[in-house]
Amino acid sequence: MNKKEIIRRYFSFVNFANMIKVGANNVARGNRPFMIFEDTEYKYRDVYRLSSRYAHYFLAERKRRVGNGTLGKDQRLAVGIYQENTPQFVFACFGAGLSNSVIFAINTGFRGATLKSVIEQARIKLLLAGVSYLPEVERLLDNTVTIGRDDVIVLEEPQGENQKKYHWIEEKLAESQAVGVKGAKLACVNTDPVLVIYTSGTTGMPKAVPCSHLKLVGAGSVVQSTVRLSKKDRGYICMPLFHSNSWYVGLLPIIIAGASFVLKRRFSATAFESDILKYGVSYMNYVGQPLHYIIAALEKKYGDSVAVEMALAHHPKNRFRIAYGNGASTVDRKKLQRYFGMKHLYEIYGSTEAVITTANRPGDPIDSVGRADASIVILDEQGQECEPARVDGDGKILNYERAVGEISRKIKGESLRFDGYFANENASRDKFQGGYYRSGDLGHIRIVKGKRYLFFNGRTDDWIRKDGENFSADTVAAYALKQPGVKQAIAYGAPCEVSDEKVMVAIELEAGCVFNPKTSFLWYLQQQSEGGMDPKWMPDYIRIVDAFTLTDTQKIMVRPYKREHFDIESHPQMVLYFRERGDTEYRRFTDRDFRQLKQAFIDAGRQQLLLQK
Repeated sequence: MNKKEIIRRYFSFVNFANMIKVGANNVARGNRPFMIFEDTEYKYRDVYRLSSRYAHYFLAERKRRVGNGTLGKDQRLAVGIYQENTPQFVFACFGAGLSNSVIFAINTGFRGATLKSVIEQARIKLLLAGVSYLPEVERLLDNTVTIGRDDVIVLEEPQGENQKKYHWIEEKLAESQAVGVKGAKLACVNTDPVLVIYTSGTTGMPKAVPCSHLKLVGAGSVVQSTVRLSKKDRGYICMPLFHSNSWYVGLLPIIIAGASFVLKRRFSATAFESDILKYGVSYMNYVGQPLHYIIAALEKKYGDSVAVEMALAHHPKNRFRIAYGNGASTVDRKKLQRYFGMKHLYEIYGSTEAVITTANRPGDPIDSVGRADASIVILDEQGQECEPARVDGDGKILNYERAVGEISRKIKGESLRFDGYFANENASRDKFQGGYYRSGDLGHIRIVKGKRYLFFNGRTDDWIRKDGENFSADTVAAYALKQPGVKQAIAYGAPCEVSDEKVMVAIELEAGCVFNPKTSFLWYLQQQSEGGMDPKWMPDYIRIVDAFTLTDTQKIMVRPYKREHFDIESHPQMVLYFRERGDTEYRRFTDRDFRQLKQAFIDAGRQQLLLQK
């Protein structure tokens, strides 16, 4: 009997449904606040009651579809949700757990062909959508056989005539209560997925990461055991609920602890201070770039670091003590901790797949992402283990080429955390090679006082990481190549002074064509509104190349361009354009721009990213 069979047989009670029942349908917690959304408070008993209505609806819908032959007797109902953060998102996900349905949390950045492809791959039977996303849904209804108009359920009350073409969730919930659902629920297998979250793909197709009942319980338990939340704690979830960070690090440890949280419809850096003081927030999950925006907003408001600390560290309403997340610079973590008088920021390494996870705990080297056990290794391009890094007094790696490689984990037998992507055997096979799980991330190991610590160095050439999300460089390049006048294009991640990476493309133009920064900017905006392009994929830097040098197999070598990135100080012949927040066109990147950016890297303690090439 293998590991999975043992788990299924003897630990079947460890599942997401029982986690919800024990956590939310709990007499001792019933009258306790669980979730606050736009000043409306939902108590634990409210959440369980409302989630149970969704569960009943899903079971009634499954019964109907099995009866009419559109769903097999042994198939679970597949539900998609395409919505920003709302209580309905939580109720639907909990309802999926209680009814043993499987819910696909679709990134709201997916549009056009990308949205169509994920719906069809998942074979979604019901699509729960927010009103503001109905235009995107409308565009694909005539071109997909998976869902029709009757299968689209609106999560807010429809207002206009176009919106009223769709069913409203409250009407469907009410109708379903009259339907008997005895026998409609399939037996729960705790190693089966209950929540599916999307990450990047090596082609244009995002990869669906199945999160099993067991994985959700395990992730919440690991975080809770690390940060030790109590029922008195209040979390702050402003990251999207279609992102694993909000589940693994945000909601799940909170329900285990019997604590409460504030749910934000969307992230707002300027609202952060007033929110945590108003609601008594003591804990938050984060990703690096938004964390930096929070710090920048505070410093802008108060004028300097000293003033921020004086205003907030000892504020009588300040209960903020712990944050847990990834992608924040060392400088930003130190600042936030000082500004609010916090105990610790647990900077972690992890992914939606969750095969490799580490966390920076109190006492660890602050620029590390935590201790690495012997199963976590760094592999070079030949699949051999790299040597530990040696650094100088400034933190620069002296043996970079021999120490930095792909973060990997030795795998023995089956992995209970992740055993492959949903309906994507090729991508799954690429992740598991030669007895290792290959993360696609670059990193190195340092030995500090006899202990192994993991340090994150960025993404491999095939991937870009921005705002806590990974996506394919090939996908970005494909859009760049579509732009009129572009002959060839490549895409890659460039260093970011704040967190993760910036998106950079290098393009070779057709003979006689001239790059127009305004036209290019507007073209990318059009791809976002009409062409299915995620806004995160829009290039931050565009390099103009006279002619790419090709290999014998007619491929462009990406790594030299990635190493040079935007360094016009070392490569003064480089022709480069860039954009910043608020820009309406690309601008020529000058020596002065580079000097200012270089200083920003130094101020953030990330100057080594410019040196290590």
